[in-house]
Amino acid sequence: MKKLLILIASIAFSLPLLAKDKEVTLEGTGLCAKCSLGEAEKCTNALQVKGKDGKVKTYLMTKNLEHGAYFCQGKTENLLVTGVVKNEDGKLLIVPTAVKEKET
Repeated sequence: MKKLLILIASIAFSLPLLAKDKEVTLEGTGLCAKCSLGEAEKCTNALQVKGKDGKVKTYLMTKNLEHGAYFCQGKTENLLVTGVVKNEDGKLLIVPTAVKEKET
């Protein structure tokens, strides 16, 4: 009986670890976290998203995809970034799986 309870408890505690992270699509302005924002030590793509409350949130991209290396040359408006959002050390990160400009 004791072994059964331990087994059930271990399964119950491991289920959240098996849950897949939810992908979201964010729309905002792509820019360089170092050159444009001064928030990073090296060039890193970032996405600034205006929330419903009017506040701007900055998401640092964990990797730069084929969309064009870095945004050091300026900013890209109406950018759609799909990926998993994480909060690490008080910074918002997005692990992008797709980056494209919104069709207008």
